[in-house]
Amino acid sequence: MVIEKAAFIVNEGMEKDFEETFMKAVQYISASPGFISHQLTKSIETESKYVIFVEWDSLAAHTEGFMKSDRFNEFVSLMDPFLKNVEMEHLVPITTD
Repeated sequence: MVIEKAAFIVNEGMEKDFEETFMKAVQYISASPGFISHQLTKSIETESKYVIFVEWDSLAAHTEGFMKSDRFNEFVSLMDPFLKNVEMEHLVPITTD
């Protein structure tokens, strides 16, 4: 399993619209082969910062499957108007509960 971590800085004042649009846009991620689950989180300290964690069954499911698909383009087209900055990385779990 691989965890994609993407940190979004949303344009000021667009947080509510971002959250509503994300709930629609996430269908493009969840419909992708290799998708396991996702969690959208919001920073307590920084109003405009969100982090999404997406579990994939492999790195290729994200980078080769989703990111090179039309689903990715649809997701990005919905999210782009809200985003000031995006940082993404891939993680592997070391321990779990």
